[in-house]
Amino acid sequence: MATTGVREYATTGNYSVLTRHAWSNKLHKQVQDKLYFNKKGFIGPDMGDEDALDKVTAWYPVVQKTELGKEGGDRITMPLLRQLVALKTTGNTALKDTTGNSTTAGEEPLDFWSFNAWIELMRHATGWQHKMSPQRNKFHSKEVVAGLLSDWLAQEMDDSIFNTFYNRYSDHVITETAAASTAHPNLFFGGDATDEDGVDSADVFDTSVLERMAVWAEDNNINPVRMANGEEGFIAIIHPYQMYTLRDDDRWINANQHGNHRGLENPIFSGSEGKWAGVYCHTTRKIATPASSVADYANKRKTILMGAHSVARAMGQRPQLIKRDDTDYGRISNWAIDVIFGDARADWGSDDGNSTTSNQSSSIWTTYAANPVS
Repeated sequence: MATTGVREYATTGNYSVLTRHAWSNKLHKQVQDKLYFNKKGFIGPDMGDEDALDKVTAWYPVVQKTELGKEGGDRITMPLLRQLVALKTTGNTALKDTTGNSTTAGEEPLDFWSFNAWIELMRHATGWQHKMSPQRNKFHSKEVVAGLLSDWLAQEMDDSIFNTFYNRYSDHVITETAAASTAHPNLFFGGDATDEDGVDSADVFDTSVLERMAVWAEDNNINPVRMANGEEGFIAIIHPYQMYTLRDDDRWINANQHGNHRGLENPIFSGSEGKWAGVYCHTTRKIATPASSVADYANKRKTILMGAHSVARAMGQRPQLIKRDDTDYGRISNWAIDVIFGDARADWGSDDGNSTTSNQSSSIWTTYAANPVS
């Protein structure tokens, strides 16, 4: 069921994606406004330049691609053309034929990498099962249901991004397609720990961890998030328990005693809890614990460090509100919401057919983070 204004009409078969659907647009905005990643300013449109993402070019941590809404398909392929790395040829030395060896001067072959962002349908429904139900309250059923379903979908779409950092793809994509859950290739740990089991009460989240994050990002040429006005930095999404230990660090207190960074225009930076070594910290309780098989897993949290282009969100269809067809002569007033989308972590794979995977935009840092009030 599609709508325009307040009048509803049925649609069958294919219809133009350019047709204006007032309720779909309104619902899409409601969902977007409720997304944690959107409110924080982490989601933005892809500005192109896909063939040069290995350059020092920075945009949003999560880039949204919408080609599938116009062109169809079940995935968007994100391409990457790597920078040239082979030795230079100097003087009167003749240029040699193509060579794939970076230690040998000559014609260097183009090095293409890519990853897929798959899409899949996600939906849910609710409503009244008795005709007297809307009669007994003053709420318009469609408005009430739209609000509840948009709240639900916003939570699911936020969870999808968090799960993608940990598992490579959205959970609903992994469930319905051949895409496999894969651990993040860039895993680090607090203090002197070398794995999740080894993280103990001394390995907390503090400025030393933030220093290591900054060094890792610089050493690995990770592109920072950058806004049009030149503001830039890296983003650490941490759990409130990790924020608790960070606030116990005197260096953090001295550097951030006046709170948020006034004068910065974008919520990515101005809305942070503070920064250290160019890393801006944001908190949310959605940061995951390790698997239950890990020792003392409930007292550990897996911080996400983001640079530019960390996750690609492919949109196949915006959220839609659909009325149930079978209403038992009007007795049932139920509605569904559905959306077609998928998120993918930027794990680039070489197009030469080998198994090499490279992630140059994000990492996971596991630290000890016990509940301070339990």
